[in-house]
Parts: sequence; C-alpha cells; structure tokens
Amino acid sequence: MTMSSTSGISSEISMDKFLTLFVTQLQNQNPLDPTDNSEFMSQLAQFSIVEQEQQQTGYLSSMTSIGTASLQLDQLTMASTFIGKTITYSSDSKKDQTFAGVVEGVKLEKDGTVSFVVDGKSVSISNLIKVGG
Repeated sequence: MTMSSTSGISSEISMDKFLTLFVTQLQNQNPLDPTDNSEFMSQLAQFSIVEQEQQQTGYLSSMTSIGTASLQLDQLTMASTFIGKTITYSSDSKKDQTFAGVVEGVKLEKDGTVSFVVDGKSVSISNLIKVGG
C-alpha cells in the first residue's frame, strides 16, 4: 500500500479507515520479509499531509463563505441607504438607455448579487448612474 500520489486518494478516506488498512497491512506482512519501518513511516507522513491539506481546504472554503456573506451584508446595508431616494440607472441590455425611479427596497438575488427594487423591478447596483433627480 503505497501512497506516493495524493490524487488517487479519495476525500472520503478518514484517519480511522487509513489506520484500519495500516494495521491489516502489518498483520498480513510476510514475517520472513517484513516491510521496512521507513516505508510505514513514509505512508503515515503522506497520509498526515493529505489530511492536513483537506482540513486547510475546508477552512479556506468556510472563510470564503464568510467573506462572501460579509460582502453581501455590506452591499445590502449600503443599498438600503438609497431607499426612498430617486436614482438614475442604465438599462441591462442598452447601457446608453437610462431610467429614473424611486428605490422602494433592496434584495439579494439568487446569484448572490444585491439589487435595488425600483417600480417593482430589480435594478442591479452596477447599473446605478447617479442619486437624485
């Protein structure tokens, strides 16, 4: 059981599964030609590295999620200051076409972006041109 490459290791493998396999390997080795201790230590070290990388990936993923949620909250907070104010905004399809309306509310879209609600329609914050008449 050599673990020379981390690409072949499933992310589902746990330390318990690895240790079970490791003990089975020890129990079934040839007593007249035992496996070298350094190979066992190498396998343990490689698995430990893989496990640490998986933990770091999970940590970074959760930090990214927290960062995204924080950014969305900041955008919602900023956008809510526009409620009741008249804004001028561009069209989604034709950037040279502009509209004006009063911001009735703000909402978080399914794709994670924040939009103004103007005349019952969603207007992306990125389409904002100016505030006031």
